[in-house]
Amino acid sequence: MTAQTTSAVRSRRLGILAIVCLALAAATVMQASGWNQSSHYALTKSIAGGSPIIDPYRKWTGDKARFEGHWYSSRAPGLALLSVPAYAGLELVGAPAVAARADALKREGEAIWALGLWAAVLPLALILVLVRRLGERVEPGFGTPAAVALGAGTLLLPFSTMLFSHVLSAALGFAAFALLWRKRSRPPRLVLLALAGLLAGLGVAAEYPTVFIAAALGLYAISRGPEGAESMDRRPRIVAAVRRGLAYSAGVVAGVVPLLAYDQWAFGSPTHLAYAELKAHNSGFFGIGLPDPGVAVELLLSSRGLLTLAPILLLALAGIVLLARRGLRAEAYTITGVALAYLLYNAGYFLPFGGEVPGPRFLISALPFLGVPLALAFRRLPGPAIALALASTVMMATATITDPLIENEADTGLWGPALAGGQFQQTFLSTAGIADGWLASAPFVLGIGAALVLAAGAAGPERLGLSVRQLGFGAVAVAGWGLFAILAPTALGIDASAGARLVAAGGSARPEVDHGALPLLELCLLALVVALTGLAVAFALPRATARLQAVAGARSRGRRSLRLRLRRARATRA
Repeated sequence: MTAQTTSAVRSRRLGILAIVCLALAAATVMQASGWNQSSHYALTKSIAGGSPIIDPYRKWTGDKARFEGHWYSSRAPGLALLSVPAYAGLELVGAPAVAARADALKREGEAIWALGLWAAVLPLALILVLVRRLGERVEPGFGTPAAVALGAGTLLLPFSTMLFSHVLSAALGFAAFALLWRKRSRPPRLVLLALAGLLAGLGVAAEYPTVFIAAALGLYAISRGPEGAESMDRRPRIVAAVRRGLAYSAGVVAGVVPLLAYDQWAFGSPTHLAYAELKAHNSGFFGIGLPDPGVAVELLLSSRGLLTLAPILLLALAGIVLLARRGLRAEAYTITGVALAYLLYNAGYFLPFGGEVPGPRFLISALPFLGVPLALAFRRLPGPAIALALASTVMMATATITDPLIENEADTGLWGPALAGGQFQQTFLSTAGIADGWLASAPFVLGIGAALVLAAGAAGPERLGLSVRQLGFGAVAVAGWGLFAILAPTALGIDASAGARLVAAGGSARPEVDHGALPLLELCLLALVVALTGLAVAFALPRATARLQAVAGARSRGRRSLRLRLRRARATRA
């Protein structure tokens, strides 16, 4: 085995271990259940019992729809349908009955957490494995840092600890993309196209807007065949494209069949969605109107904005450009198309952030697509990438472990004081009565930390080591982000605009506790300290390692020289 092969094997093992640590960290958190989680759980429980009606659990959630005298979940049924086998396993060991008697979490919260291991944590792990794999393909050595930055530093982290359908739909849509990408480098196999379509269709059944991903991937599937297909004549190319499109479309239809069957079962029509029974969805197309540029700004740049809380995604934009320059234009266009489609759709929705959440949850399904170009950003801009990845991780990890279900932008001010005061969500340790506060949250914190360290190890100091120039770039990038995140959302009126829109939709823009005009001040300062410390370590560690290796090498050469002189001296005396 060559040294290069040994290094690749070591990097792969460390990468998988990093992803396992991150998934285990997410699995330790037992969030309080809101309406969305309870609605998914109630539907799963009802389907497992042989009915789509959630009448016995109607008081658990407000995410419900009334139809012909009965209550139904207003959520897409895909998560529940795919989770019935897992729920049956929980029933087999009596978990729901135990959870119903427990006091730590309400509405069988412990069982909801256990079901989330299947429906949220495992999909997170799948996403990160696929991001790592594709990232390694486009930029060897940087797939793991990209995957861990995505998993620890974006909304994927908090939502992997809750029974929402976004991480599941993101996993299904992105798995379809990964399969199609793989198909391009191999001889054409229509079965793989059909399988990709099936995954995309199941994603639609789990979260209706995944139809945007399905459509974008359809264009990607027929845009061109495997490498070298451009040399074919025009007519055979058209015939091949039609065959690819039909195979993919057949898979999508098969994936949507469970949704159609559920709607027929519940409402007597395969095209009747529970959304149709909600008054808020009577305007526009199920509550979606024309995109509003002001809403797009709020989704990205408010105190709950995607780029405010996860600045590492800024570098995904640069990564997309680099991806196109590598000749992977179809992949770059597909990633861009998915991201823009979700932003435009979300900017037209009547409730842009989707209720009590840490950020714009409807954009989550597009996040894995942005993870792949991060690998190129880590290679080209390691300083900003390291700094912004660490800052993003602090923001998202804090939101996850303190209180991710906040109602408005002002309530982001809860996160910093809650972290300082050790006011955390339940974990498996606190629920079992073993520990509380920081000690109970230690597995989560240590798991995140271990994932970051292992990701750095997978890349190696020779790849993530920083020059003086990159050190400066990283410091400037994270300082600029911190200044913007602290001041801009309020100074530019972005938070005020988001608050007014929330009030118009029936919510509240008043903070639960008033933390002043700069809600993210404390948390951003902490993120800056962590990011700058990480930059210093990335700058100094490779140099210190090189010095130690040089000293060790000199000592080894000295010992060999001494042994050689002693042998010569003995030979002379003899």
